[in-house]
Amino acid sequence: MRHRSFLEYKGYRYLKLALFLCVSAIGAYVWHRHTHFNTPGGLGYGGTLMGYALGTVAALTILWLLWLGVRKRRYGASLTMTQGWLSAHVYLGLALVVVATLHTGFEIGVNLHTLAYVLMLVVVFSGIYGVLVFLREPGRMTANMGEDDVPTLLLQIQEIDQQAARLALQLPDEFNTLVQAAAQKTRLQGSVFQHAFRTLARGCPTHRAVERMQQLNRKLKDETARQGREVQGLMLARRTAVEKIRSELRSLARLRLWLLIHVPLSFALLIALTSHIVSVFIYW
Repeated sequence: MRHRSFLEYKGYRYLKLALFLCVSAIGAYVWHRHTHFNTPGGLGYGGTLMGYALGTVAALTILWLLWLGVRKRRYGASLTMTQGWLSAHVYLGLALVVVATLHTGFEIGVNLHTLAYVLMLVVVFSGIYGVLVFLREPGRMTANMGEDDVPTLLLQIQEIDQQAARLALQLPDEFNTLVQAAAQKTRLQGSVFQHAFRTLARGCPTHRAVERMQQLNRKLKDETARQGREVQGLMLARRTAVEKIRSELRSLARLRLWLLIHVPLSFALLIALTSHIVSVFIYW
C-alpha cells in the first residue's frame, strides 16, 4: 500500500476546507467592494463591516492553529491525529494569508496592525519551510545512514584511529601528526546553527589528513608506500563515517531549527494580534 503523506490526510480534507474558505472570503470581499464601498479606489479596509468579518475569521483561524500546536505537544497523539494537525496547519495557514490580506483591504502602513500582518506572514512562511524540511529530511536521513547509526559509526571511528595510529608510527612524522589531529580535533558536536549551516566541516582535520596524505604518498616507495596508502585508506573510511554523522546531525538540526524560529514567532504573533484587536476596540 502506498504511503500517504499528511498533505493527503482524509482525502485532502483540509485542502478542501482551505479552498472553500478562500473562495468564500474572496467572493464576499468582491461583493462588498462593489455594492457597499464607494471610496476612491474602492478597495475597502479592515474598518468596514466586511473587514471586521474577515478579521474575525482570520483571528479565530490563528487562535485555532495555535491551539492545535499546543495540544499536539501537550497530549500523547496517534500518528493519524498528528497527520491531521499537520495537514490543518499547512492548508489553513495558507488560507489565512488570503483572508488576512483581504481583511487589510490592501492598506499597509507603519503601525501595529501592519506588524501583526507581517508577523502572520513570517509565521506562515516559516511553517512552509518546516513542511519542506519534514518532507525531505527523513528520507535523506534514511538514504544517508542506511543500516548504520551514530553509535556504530563512532565505534568504527575509534577502531580506525587505533589502526591508523599504529601504522603511522612506521611512517614519516607528518603522517602521525595528521592522524593525531584527525582523532583529537575533528568536531562532531555543535549547536543547531553550526550543524544546520555546516560550519563544523570547515577546515576539518580529517579532510585535511586525506588530502595531505595523498600528496605525501607520491614521495614514498616500496613497503613504506604500501603502508602510507593503507593509512590514507583508513582516513578515507574515517572521513566517510564523519560525513555520515554530520549529515545525520545536520538533518536533525534542520528539523529543530524551524521550531526555534516558528514557535517564538507564533507567540509574538499572538501578542501582536491581541494588541491589534484591543486597539481596534479602543478606537472603534
